[in-house]
Amino acid sequence: MGDTLPAPFPGQAYVTVSPINGGQITLPERSFVSPSGDAAVTVPSLSFLITHPGTGSETKPRYLLFDLGLRAKLGDYMKEQRNHLESRRPYVLGPGVAQWLRHGGIDPADIDTVILSHIHYDHHGDPAEFSNAKFWVGAGSLNVLKDGLGISASHQFFDPDLFRNTTEVNEFPPPDTPSWRAVGPFEAVLDFLGDGSVYVVDAPGHLPGHINLLCRVAPAKWMYLGGDSCHDVRLLTGERQIATWADAHGNTRCIHVDKDRAEETLSRIRELMQTKGDEVEVVMAHDVQWWNRNRHRAIGMGGVKSTRI
Repeated sequence: MGDTLPAPFPGQAYVTVSPINGGQITLPERSFVSPSGDAAVTVPSLSFLITHPGTGSETKPRYLLFDLGLRAKLGDYMKEQRNHLESRRPYVLGPGVAQWLRHGGIDPADIDTVILSHIHYDHHGDPAEFSNAKFWVGAGSLNVLKDGLGISASHQFFDPDLFRNTTEVNEFPPPDTPSWRAVGPFEAVLDFLGDGSVYVVDAPGHLPGHINLLCRVAPAKWMYLGGDSCHDVRLLTGERQIATWADAHGNTRCIHVDKDRAEETLSRIRELMQTKGDEVEVVMAHDVQWWNRNRHRAIGMGGVKSTRI
C-alpha cells in the first residue's frame, strides 16, 4: 500500500457524482457514538448517480447508481423492517430514487449498473424500479440475504427475494483480467470499469459485503462514497468513538457486526483524506451536515415533494 492514488490513464475518463435524496431516518446518538447523550438526529439515506462519459466510439453517457436509499412505500417492506422503522421516527419515505431520477430527466431504465454498499433496508431501496440494471453486492452479501446473521437486532432483517440479476463483486472481473489490488491506504480495491474512473473498495466491519466507491471526478480530484463506514462524521475526526451497548440479555451490541474491522476501515479512510497531491471528498450515506451543504447538487431536487409518514 502507498500514500498516493493511481495516476490518470492516457485519455482518462472522469465521472460526475450526484447525490439523490433516498429518504430520511432518525438515529439515536447513543447507538452510534460514544460518549453520547439522549440526542437523536434525522439524517438522509443517500443514493448517488455516477455518470460516465462513455468509452471508445460510444458517446452516450453510462449511468450507474451507488445505493438506493429507502423504499418509497412502507408497505413494500417486510413486517420486521416496518417494525424497525417505527424505532427510527420521524422518517421520510418517497418519492424514491427512481422518481427523483425521472424528475431530473433520467429514465430509470437507462441505469445499467447498481452497486450496493450493503444490503440493509435503508440502502437497498426498490430494486424492481431498475429493470435493465445489473446489481453488484460485496462478497458474502448473498449468504446474508439467504441465511441472515443470526442476530436479533431489529435492523438485521433481510428479504431473500429482494433481488434478481445480482452478482457479488468478488466474482468479477473475469480471471484473465487484473483483479483486486492495493490502492492508496486500502488493501483490496477493484477497478470496476477497467479505465481508472470508478474503484470498488473492500470496506469491512459494518456488515458482511460492505463496500465503498472511489470515483475519479477530475485531475487530482476524487469522491469517496463511504456507505455506512460511519454514521456520524465525528467518528472520522476522532471526536467520538464507535458506540457499544448491552442488550436485554447482557450481550454487548454494536451497530457494526465487527467493530474492530470497522475501526480499521475508518482509519484507512482518514489516511485517504491525507493523500498527497490529490483532493478527496469523503461522503457517508447518512452525513446530514454534508447533505445540508450540498443538496443543491442533488438530482431532481426542484419541485417534487416527499411524502412524510
